[in-house]
Amino acid sequence: MHHRPPSRRSAVSRTLAGSIIAVTLVIGAASALMVMQMRRSAWDQVGRVSQNLLEAVEHMVDRNIELYDLSLQAVVDGLRNPEVDGIAPELRQMILFDRAATANGLGAILALDPQGQAFVDSSAIVPRPLRFPDADFFLVHKQREDADLYIGKPLRMEPDGRWVIPLSRRLTYADGAFAGVVVGTIDIGYFNALFRRLSLGERSRIAFFRDSGELLVRSPPMEGTIGRNLREAAHFPRFFESRAGQFVATGYTEAIEGLFSYSRIGDRALIATVVVPTAAIGSLWRPKAVAIIALVTILCGGMVGLTLVLQRELERRSRAEEQALAANHDLARLAHTDGLTALPNRRHFDEAFSRAREQARGAGGPLSLVLLDADRFKRYNDTYGHLAGDEVLRAVARVLQRQVRGPEEVACRIGGEEFAVLLPGSAGPEAVARAERIRRALARLQIPHVGNEGGIVTLSLGVAEAVPGETGGQCFSAADAALYEAKRQGRNRVVARPGGPAAAQVA
Repeated sequence: MHHRPPSRRSAVSRTLAGSIIAVTLVIGAASALMVMQMRRSAWDQVGRVSQNLLEAVEHMVDRNIELYDLSLQAVVDGLRNPEVDGIAPELRQMILFDRAATANGLGAILALDPQGQAFVDSSAIVPRPLRFPDADFFLVHKQREDADLYIGKPLRMEPDGRWVIPLSRRLTYADGAFAGVVVGTIDIGYFNALFRRLSLGERSRIAFFRDSGELLVRSPPMEGTIGRNLREAAHFPRFFESRAGQFVATGYTEAIEGLFSYSRIGDRALIATVVVPTAAIGSLWRPKAVAIIALVTILCGGMVGLTLVLQRELERRSRAEEQALAANHDLARLAHTDGLTALPNRRHFDEAFSRAREQARGAGGPLSLVLLDADRFKRYNDTYGHLAGDEVLRAVARVLQRQVRGPEEVACRIGGEEFAVLLPGSAGPEAVARAERIRRALARLQIPHVGNEGGIVTLSLGVAEAVPGETGGQCFSAADAALYEAKRQGRNRVVARPGGPAAAQVA
């Protein structure tokens, strides 16, 4: 009767606690969904804006290249006209080069002969002594008859060191043979100025590069990145999975994770990309999410705190009783457990041995006792140290734990390096076989022991089957005598009590 009120209070307390926890979980789940929705909205918003910005970049770059290409085509068509060669140089300049070629950000247009030497220059009636026989754009047109407008690798112009993008077209003779190249340049700084007005923020980046990987423009500019090949970037192949797309990756020119939006620029061998760092996207939703989480945490924490106070008062007595029972159980377990190996100790062995003898006597079944210890263990401690010796004892304990079957068989550490195994239901020959398996199991571990025969840690085991009418002490003495005999015969073997079954083996 005295135990019912605490039980009833415990049931009420558990019901109350369960209700509060359920409400807290519902609030937490709703808050988590809200935070996830905020995060998704921020990513969707940045993704849409990035796509819109990318379309503007694509159109802007494509349009500028197209307009400049018209000037290049005009020069190519003019040079094909034989009448142009016979007119005055000033008039030829006016015919070949329109005003678009002199617009802001556009460099001079040159016509190169088959050796790469400039013979027409939009910036001077008398061409400057410029040669480009090894430039990639010159070699491409020289080697490929089908080359159309070619956007070359970025060049650094002298003497001011400006980076420019060369655009070129092939010149041919009347028979189709290679006659040279018409090349013009667009200042990379011109694109940087255009892209500055389109930026999503200080940490966003706009860039475009060639299919072969050379970076042409990066805004905002970063020293040492123009002309750098991006093919080594782990995410580079993803730019070719489709004409346009988005993915998250860590940048190559600077190791910052970002949302990459990319698109091919028209039908050209160029890819434009807009990169927004994921940290910048996180700043759009994370502060609000943190505030919501903090508020919900405080609210739920207060509810849980009040519940815990009430529950503690209702269950104080029952917890005290449970703790006392647990403490008693732990004390009892510790009193019967060896601290080093976690095996039952000598006290537990004595009690278990006594019970096993009574049960064997009542049921008329066999009972065998195995005593074992590590060979030359003192020498092992002297050689390797006591910490290593403790690890050997733990290894023996693990072997015994694997070899013991069921709840009735017991393996114990009874002192020092000595262990005992009780085998109820096992007669002498079976017990000897079991002991032999234990010996072999430890030998297979191949624990080095330079001071022992064979160079590894081994076991000697003595086996004694309980004889009707003898005391427990006599059975123990018989097993101990068998163990001593195993030592005398050379160790690393199993020996049964004299007159009983025996087996011996040297590893």
